Amino acid sequence: MSRWARAAYFCLLLSACTEEPLTSIPAPLTGRDIYLAKCAACHQPDGNGIPNICPPLSTSPRLDGTSDEIIRIILLGMKGSIVREGKTYSGIMPAWRFDLGDVQIAAVVNDVYSRWKPGSPEVTEEQVRRIRDETAKKKLFPTEAELR
Repeated sequence: MSRWARAAYFCLLLSACTEEPLTSIPAPLTGRDIYLAKCAACHQPDGNGIPNICPPLSTSPRLDGTSDEIIRIILLGMKGSIVREGKTYSGIMPAWRFDLGDVQIAAVVNDVYSRWKPGSPEVTEEQVRRIRDETAKKKLFPTEAELR
């Protein structure tokens, strides 16, 4: 038996020794939870970004446009310099296509909208799935110009 198999077996034995059985399944992560885990390191919890590296989300003109563009960026990531409010940002937005499911992406976008663009139409799992399918053969990390 390998070292990892022995460790897993030992953990299984220990878990069987608890006095109380697991009586509930943990709640699924909210859009805010996912934002804090995946997005806040760069865009910051308050959405103000990091100067010269990551643009703010809280004042992003993308929030005024279609949510399809935001979903595309989340799925594909983005590279290259962008200018917002006269400031240049040169970071790389990770592609979350392989890390986040459709429900999770919809939850994150809805969380962003609820905090920084209240009244925006709700993003649905079906909308994210449609854009995921449309972008399946697109290259990752397009520039801002390539997104258009």
